Amino acid sequence: MAAADADVESTADDDQTPETEAEPVDNMTVIIRAEVLQQVIDQLLTVVDEAIFRIGHDGLSVAAVDPANVAMVDLEVEEGAFESVGDGMFPIGINIQKLDDYVDGASGSDQVKLSYSPEKRSIEIEHTNVEVEMAGIDPDAIRQEPEIPEIDHRAEFEVDAKVFRDAVENADLVTDHVRFEADVDAEALAVSGEGDIDEIRTVIESDDLLDANFSERVESLFSVAYLIGGSKGGSKYKGMLKPLSSGTELAGKLDDEMPVFLTYEFADGFGNVQMMLAPRVENK
Repeated sequence: MAAADADVESTADDDQTPETEAEPVDNMTVIIRAEVLQQVIDQLLTVVDEAIFRIGHDGLSVAAVDPANVAMVDLEVEEGAFESVGDGMFPIGINIQKLDDYVDGASGSDQVKLSYSPEKRSIEIEHTNVEVEMAGIDPDAIRQEPEIPEIDHRAEFEVDAKVFRDAVENADLVTDHVRFEADVDAEALAVSGEGDIDEIRTVIESDDLLDANFSERVESLFSVAYLIGGSKGGSKYKGMLKPLSSGTELAGKLDDEMPVFLTYEFADGFGNVQMMLAPRVENK
């Protein structure tokens, strides 16, 4: 049975993206804990290498879609997670891997200071005993933020992120794609993989689900590489679920051959991540 990843490009409408011009402000500096910034970096790197960061008095927001139009991430960190948010807001294109390298020496509650220079279009990064002036990228030169589609999913669930990731890793033992199935009668979530010879099925029972609302049976097929990492067609993926730790409450929305939505909170509830992954459409 052949399958192909659905294209979610239709959800990214370049004509409806927000303006990228910076507001005239007096203070273009924010201070954030290293552990919070690292969670942002780790999650974004599972989808893209560069993105537009919007940082300032309202906190931080980033929305990005991968080059293949299969995976999206929409991430927000409220101002309550910041030690200081300054007076203004600045949008800037960031090379996320470079940012990761530059904040590598900071950890935990270490403070990271980010100061934006609109004249140079650069960010000065200060933490511990490190000072870096990092060149930004013109936001107009980066693929614009996608529009996250509104879908009325018929199956919703909440589960510990490790339980969910372990089930996907089981499917990876036999195949490069995983099937999610909402079992209405058992109020369980089945995660299965079907290879050329072997099959594997992990059932997350109702006792292991933190919550579930299955109005009817639905199922969809997805790429394992996008979820937990790996290689596919010569490309390497870091896995959208990799940054999530045990104890993280992961909420999912599922429907027949529709994108799966996965959301969770971090930074004491001040941070929120919504991931979307397009299904593999089966050619029956």
